[in-house]
This record gives sequence, structure tokens and C-alpha cells, in this order.
Amino acid sequence: MSVVIKESKERLDVRLLVSGIIIGLTSGLVVVVYRYLLAKIEELIAFIADLVHKDLMVLLLYALVLLIVGLILHYFIKKEKLISGSGIPQVEAEISGLITSDHPKVLVYKFFGGILSALAGLSLGREGPSIQIGAMVSGTIGKKFKILDKDLLLTSGAASGLAAAFSAPLSAVLFSLEELHRNFNTKVLIVVMASAVSADFIASYIFGMQATFDFMISGTIALKYYPYVLILGIITGLIGVFYNNVTLLTQRLFLRLPSYLRLGIPLCLAIVLLYGAPMLLGGGHHLLAYITIDSSIWLLIVLLAMKLIFSFVSFASGAPGGIFFPLLVNGALVGAIFALILIELGLIDTSTFYHFVTLAMAAYFTAIVRAPITGIILIFEMTGNITNLLPLILCSIIAYLVADLLRCKPIYESLLERYEVKEGTEAYEVKTITLCVEYGSKAIGKAIKDIKWPKGAQIVKVERHGKEIIASGDLILASSDMLDINVDIALEAKIREELDSILR
Repeated sequence: MSVVIKESKERLDVRLLVSGIIIGLTSGLVVVVYRYLLAKIEELIAFIADLVHKDLMVLLLYALVLLIVGLILHYFIKKEKLISGSGIPQVEAEISGLITSDHPKVLVYKFFGGILSALAGLSLGREGPSIQIGAMVSGTIGKKFKILDKDLLLTSGAASGLAAAFSAPLSAVLFSLEELHRNFNTKVLIVVMASAVSADFIASYIFGMQATFDFMISGTIALKYYPYVLILGIITGLIGVFYNNVTLLTQRLFLRLPSYLRLGIPLCLAIVLLYGAPMLLGGGHHLLAYITIDSSIWLLIVLLAMKLIFSFVSFASGAPGGIFFPLLVNGALVGAIFALILIELGLIDTSTFYHFVTLAMAAYFTAIVRAPITGIILIFEMTGNITNLLPLILCSIIAYLVADLLRCKPIYESLLERYEVKEGTEAYEVKTITLCVEYGSKAIGKAIKDIKWPKGAQIVKVERHGKEIIASGDLILASSDMLDINVDIALEAKIREELDSILR
């Protein structure tokens, strides 16, 4: 009997592996095309910015193009509301059972909507759309060929999208599990890893293996500089809280405006910046050239302030685009300003400049998204440097604690709250979700029958250390147990919330 079970499990793992590879290759290919087009558009905008100073007629023509772009984007968002903004909260909402989306329709509108947002030069990143595009591709092919369940399809598609967008497969896996699926069981891990690695293979083949942030980093930060690492963690935590609060405030203010003005304001700013400060347009690639040891502190402060303002209004407009890359660039600016001040005061050596830049990026990301593991690994993969693990962890933890003590919610959690529980679902429809009994959970050491489970939830299977256990009422739950739970689809979002309070 044990041999049969082992062979069955091996066949299951192979099926999961193959499914993950298929999802990664298909989703990754679409996202690679998307990434390639965005790169070409950035080159085009830089070319237009050069022409503007030679002939102002070019600026007028660009303004006319942006008017057309704005009208098309307004139409796209009106036709499919789920393409608005990042796309990450939408994917998370669907995985959580809060919404349902028409995958092919969202895919088409998000793809071309993101292209148009880039053409307008808005301060938005490619990662959010890439995650949503990847999820929509996997959802489309999964439904057609009936492979895997929807939650796993969307999670693996999202991972492949992020991996292809940044050539960062490990970060993609961690983000998908830490932020979207919030579950680290073996089944999910196999599919998501296979998807992310497959997508990264395509991206690396097309774009090469060069790091996204090509900073000149050597050695590690000396222990005597660790007090400054702690101070940087506090500063990035405070700025991260400011970023989250202002992002949400700007969104609320923009929702009071007529829809045409929401897009009109950042588009008008883009026209002004094209002439006066083109380096602020787009996600922020061109700003990286200003982050050097020879840069003026005041120039970097001005660029940071202007980039933040442009990012706030760009995201609040509802145009398809993410916040990942702009916030990483803003974090790099914070780190550069901090390091230059310390260098001016003679407190640190010039060789540590880029070390503090990367520390600030990870800590700033952590304060805003509240996903520290993802932030640390993301910086490793995007800089190609793994020498500063301890200071990265230290700086990120401090930033996390500052944001947590100030009771600032993670940005995607706040954005997720805008989605309401879907209505009209038949009560008899059920789906199976898998959740982990996490360390510190109040369910540990209790029998299943002694726990007050949410109405509409039924435990059907318990897996402990890879072995299936009968889910009897007398079974005592232990840390890391994986529970398969049937839930009423109509009440899924509410049930998940109650289960989280029991199992976390």
C-alpha cells in the first residue's frame, strides 16, 4: 500500500511540475513581449525629449498624442474596471474569493492599457500589470485545458509575470506566496517555482543576465557603520508610512474628481516634465543615472520630491500601472541622500555609498508592502549582490517595526479593501482551500471538535509532515499542519477572514 501511495504522489508531483512549466512559458512569453514594448517606449520618450528642446512643435504634437492616449485609457477603464491601477490587489481579491474576472478580457485591456500608460510617461511600474497579465494568461489557459484549480493557476501565473518582469524568479515565488496566496504548502510551491523559473528562462534569454540595478558594490558594510543602518531603517520606515498614507489620500481625493480629470492631471504634468525634467517620466530608469557619489544632495532631494508627487497623481489616476519600480527608485534616492549626508559629515567612507542605496531600497519596500523576505531577496536579484545580508535584514526589520508601530497597513492590504464580496453566488457551491496552522496559532494543541469553525467551512483533510491524516473531531492540531477546507463560495471572503484569526 505504501508503494502505491508513493508512486501516486510522484505522478502528482510530475503533473504539477509540467503544469507549472506550461504556465510559466505561456505567461512569461506574454509578459516578456509586454516588457520589451515598454523598454522601446522608454527609448522613444527619451528621443522625443531630446527633440522637444530643438523644436517646440514636437511638444505640441506630443500633447495631442497624450490627449488621444487619455481618451483611449478612459475608454479602457470604463469598459473593464479591473485593469485600473496596479493589478496586484485585483489578483489577490480573486484568489481570496472577493471578485471574479473575465480573464481574456482583462488580459487584453490590461496589456494595451499598460502600453498606453507607458507611452504617456506616467510614473508607474511594469510589475503590477505583469503580475495581473501573467495571472490572466494562466487563468485563461487553465480554464480552457482544465489544469489545476483557479487559486493555484492565478498564483503561479502571477509569479511567472513578476519573474519575467524583473528577471527575479525567487522574489516572484516569495511575493506570490507571501502576499497573494499566503500559503507555503508543497503543492503550491512546486507549481509556483516551476512557473517562475520557466518565465525567468525566457526573460533571461531575451534580455540577458545583467542586473536591473547595476550598482558598483564591493565588500560589505563595516560593523562600525551599523548604527547608521538602524537610523536608515527608521527613516525609510517613516517615509514608507508617509508614502502609504499619501497614496491612499490622493486616491480618495481623485475619486471626487470627474473621470476625465483623474487622467488629465498626470497627463498634463507629463507634458511639463517632458520639457523640464524628462528623467522623472516613466518608472524611473533614467533617474538611476543621477544616483552617483558625485550627485548634489539638493538635486536628489528635489528629484525625490518631484518623483513622489508625480507617482502619487499617476497612481491615483487609475491608469494601468504598478508602484514597485517607482518605489524602489524612490528608495534608492532616499539611500543616496542619506549616504551623501553621512559622507559630507565624514561619518562613513565613500566606498559604502551604494551599500546604503540598496539598504534603503529593501527597507523602503518593506515599510510599504510589509513583505520583508521578498524585499531582501528582490534587492539581491536586482543588484546581483549578496554581500550585505545582515545589514539588509537589520534595516528592513527596523523599517517594518516603525511602520507597524505607527499602525500603517501594508499598501496592498489597503488597496484590497476597495473590493466587496461578490453577490449572487449560489449557496450550495463550494471550493476547497488549503491553509496552514501557523506557529503561535490558538488552534495548536486543540482538537478539531473543540474549535469554533466559521459557518460554511468544513475540514476535509489534514496533512502533517507530508502524510495525510483523517480529519476526525478528536484530532489534535499541530503547528505546520496543512488543512484542506471546503468553503461556501458565497461566504468565502468572510470565512477566510475568520479562518485567518484561528490559524494565524
